[in-house]
Amino acid sequence: MESKVSSWFNLWCLDQLVEQKVADGALLCRTQGDSWQPVLAAGAASSNVSLVSLNRPQGPLPGRHCRALHMAAGYFLSLAPSYPGYALLFVWQHKGQPQPPTAWLNLFRAMFSQQDRAMAATASLGLLNHLPLPLFKLSPAGVILWCNEPVTRALGYRPEVLQGRPISEITHAADWPETLRLYRRLCQEPGQGMATLEKRYLHKDGRALWGRVHMTLVADDQGRPDHLVALLENLEQSGRDEWAQRLSQSLELFRPEGLMVCDADGRITGVNPAFERITGYSREEVIGRFPSLLKSGMHSRAFYQLMNESLRDHGSWQGEVWNRRKNGQVFPELLKITTLMRQGRICQYLAVFSDISDSKPVAQPALPAEEDGLTGLANRASFHRRLIQCCQGGEPFALMILDLNNFRLFNNAMNHRVGDQVLREVALRLQSRLRGGDFLARIGSDEFAVLVPGIVQHRQARIFGKHLLGALNRPLHLASQHLYVDATLGGALWPGAEEEDAESLLQHTEQALFGAKQKKQPLALYDSQLNRFQTRRLRLQHELVEAVKQGGLSLHYQPIVDSATGGVTKLEALVRWQHPGLGFISPAEFVPVAEECGMVQALGDWVLNRACADLRRLHQAGYALEMAVNRSSLEFQSLGLDGGEWLSVIQQHGLSPRHLIFEITESLFMQGNEQHLERINALRQAGCRIAIDDFGTGYSALNYLRAFPIDFVKIDKSFIDHLPGNRRDGLLLEGILRIIGDLGMKVVVEGMETAAQAAYLAAQPCHYLQGYLIAKPMAMRELLPFLESYDGHSVPDSDRS
Repeated sequence: MESKVSSWFNLWCLDQLVEQKVADGALLCRTQGDSWQPVLAAGAASSNVSLVSLNRPQGPLPGRHCRALHMAAGYFLSLAPSYPGYALLFVWQHKGQPQPPTAWLNLFRAMFSQQDRAMAATASLGLLNHLPLPLFKLSPAGVILWCNEPVTRALGYRPEVLQGRPISEITHAADWPETLRLYRRLCQEPGQGMATLEKRYLHKDGRALWGRVHMTLVADDQGRPDHLVALLENLEQSGRDEWAQRLSQSLELFRPEGLMVCDADGRITGVNPAFERITGYSREEVIGRFPSLLKSGMHSRAFYQLMNESLRDHGSWQGEVWNRRKNGQVFPELLKITTLMRQGRICQYLAVFSDISDSKPVAQPALPAEEDGLTGLANRASFHRRLIQCCQGGEPFALMILDLNNFRLFNNAMNHRVGDQVLREVALRLQSRLRGGDFLARIGSDEFAVLVPGIVQHRQARIFGKHLLGALNRPLHLASQHLYVDATLGGALWPGAEEEDAESLLQHTEQALFGAKQKKQPLALYDSQLNRFQTRRLRLQHELVEAVKQGGLSLHYQPIVDSATGGVTKLEALVRWQHPGLGFISPAEFVPVAEECGMVQALGDWVLNRACADLRRLHQAGYALEMAVNRSSLEFQSLGLDGGEWLSVIQQHGLSPRHLIFEITESLFMQGNEQHLERINALRQAGCRIAIDDFGTGYSALNYLRAFPIDFVKIDKSFIDHLPGNRRDGLLLEGILRIIGDLGMKVVVEGMETAAQAAYLAAQPCHYLQGYLIAKPMAMRELLPFLESYDGHSVPDSDRS
C-alpha cells in the first residue's frame, strides 16, 4: 500500500505543493499504532516528529502539534477511504498566511502537464476529492465519468447524480457549441497542453454561473485520447450576464461601424451586423476563431507586437490597418481596440472599426468620354449605352466578352509599358476580325466586349467567337521578342429565354466567361447547361462551408519514393470530398469554388491541421516521413510575413518545421511580389522546405528558379506521358533536369504509371518519384498497411552504384 500511495503523493508532488505556495511544508504520513509517522516531507517541514491523538478526518492541526513541528499553523487531511491509514499534513510558518489565489490552479497545471503523472493522478480519483476546486473527468464526447466533492458546493449536484450524464446538461446552451469544439480540438490534436475557456454553468437551482474551465486531454498508453480532465475556477453569479447584456446592447449603438468582442484569450465571442457587412463573414463563421483570420499579410510581425504592447501597457490601441474580407479583397480600416477589465484582470477586448476605402485619396474622374485613352476603342460607358440601345432595338445580336489570361504577368514580369503595348496590339488584332456593323469596346483593364448583330444561333456565335480568338494565335512582336497571348471568351444571345434586359444579358455573358475559365476552355456560351453548372457551383459553395466545418472532407496520402534507396521518404497530402448526395467531387472542381467563396483559407488551415496530426501519428508509429502540403496563391498572400500562422500549427502538433514541405504553383513566383520572397525566406529559415508544384504546366521560367529560394521542383506528369519513345519530350525533360540539378534543387517527377517509365527515369538525374506505379493516394487506414508491406521501388542493377 505504501508504494502505491507514494507513487502518487511522491516527493515530486509534495515539492509541488510547496513550490506552488499551497503551503510552506507538506508531509505524507501513515499510522503506527495511535500516532502518525511522516513518510515523506518537503519544504519547511520536519520528518522526525510523531503526532498522536489525530482522529478527525480533516481539520486544523492542534497547537501542540504545530509547535512540535516548529510551525505556526497546520492542516490535517486523511486520505481514507482511498488509502486507509495515510494522511497529508500542510504546515505554515505564519498564522493566517494568505494562500495565493492561483496556488491550486498552478498545482493542477503542474500535475497534468505530463502524461505519466496525469495518468497516475486520474487512476487515484479518490485523492482528487480533496482538491478544493471543482474537478471533472470526462469522456472525449463530454460524458461525466467522475467529479469531486467541491462540485456539490459549486453547482449543487452530488457527484453520484452527475456521473454518467452529459456535461451539456449543466452547460449554458449558448456556450455548448464552443465547448464541444474545444473537446474535439483537444482530442484531434493531442499534445497541445492545457486549454482555457470562459463559459456559463447551470446551478441545480437554475442560476447561470460564469466561470473559467481549464482542460487537458489524458492519453492512453498508445497515445490515443482516453479522457479529459477539467478544473473549474471563479464561478460567480450571473451579474456578469447583466454586463454581457449591456455589451450586447452596445452592439446596436455601433451600427455604422463594425464591432468585434474577444475573450481574454483572444477568441471572438460576438460581432454586430456591420461587422458581417464589412468583412463578408457571418457571425456563425467567426465565433470561436481568432481575429487573425482577417489578416491581409501586409503588416510585419513588429506591427502587431507594438499593437499588443500598447494594449498591455495602456489598455487601448488605435490606428489604420489593412485587413482582408472573406472574398479575399484587401481593404483599409480605422481600428480602435480597448481592453475591458474585471477585478483587475483583462476579461475581454472590444474592437470598433470602420471601412475607410472610400476616404482614401483617389484620382478625380475625368469628364465622361466616348473613347478609351489607351487603345482608342469605345470605353465602358459608351459600350453600356450601345448595349441598352441594341436591347431596345429588338434585333437579334450576340454579346461577347474577351478576357486576356494572366495579363498581369506581363506587367509584373516585364513592365507596364510593355503591358500597354500588348493591349494596343490586341485591340488592333481584334478590330481586324470585325465586320462593318460590329462594335468593339475596352471595358476593363484586360477585358474587351463585342456586340455582334445578326447572330441568332449558338453555332453562329461559336464560329464567330473562334474567329475572334484566332486573332491571337500568332505571337505579338513587342519588346524585341515574341510574346504569346491567349484569351478566354464568354457570350450570350439576345433575345434569349432568360435575358430580360441589358443587365441580365451582361450578367449571363460574364457567367459564361467565368464558366469557360473554370472549365479551362477557350470559349463558352450561356445556355441551360451552363446555368445548371452555375447552380451546381452555388450549391457547392454553400455545402463546402458545411463540409469544412462539420468534417465532411478527408485527406488521402500519396507516397513519394527516394530514387536512390527505393524507400518511401515523403507523402503528399491530397484533400478529398465524398459528397453525400453528389458523390466524389474532384479537388479540381471544389478548390476553385473555395477560392471564389472565400473558404480557401479555412480549407487550407483544415488540411494543414489534419496533415500535421496524421504525420504526428506516423512518427509515433516509427515512420520518419516528411509531409508535402499544397497551399494556394491566395493562402500564401494572406500569410503573415513571418509565416507565423503556419509555423504555429506545426508546433502545436509537436512537429519540427523540417518535416513540412509547402507546395506552391509557379504562377505565384511569376507575380514578382517581394513580400512573397520574405514569406518564403521566413518559412525556410524556420526549417520548412518550398516546392514548385506542376512545373511545366504554366509559365515555366527557369529564371525564377534562380531568383527564388526553392528546394524541390515537381515535374508535371505531362512531361513523361509519352516516354520512353518520344525523342523530343526526352530531350526536353533531360535538359530541364540538368538545369534544375545545376541550380542545387531536388527534382520530384510526378505521374510515373508504367514500368517502362520507371526504367527510363532510373537513368535520369531525378531524386524522387511519385505516381500510380508506386501507389495511388490512399486514406490513413490504408496507408499504414501499405507502409508495413512496401518492399521499396526497385532500381535496375545497371543504375546502382
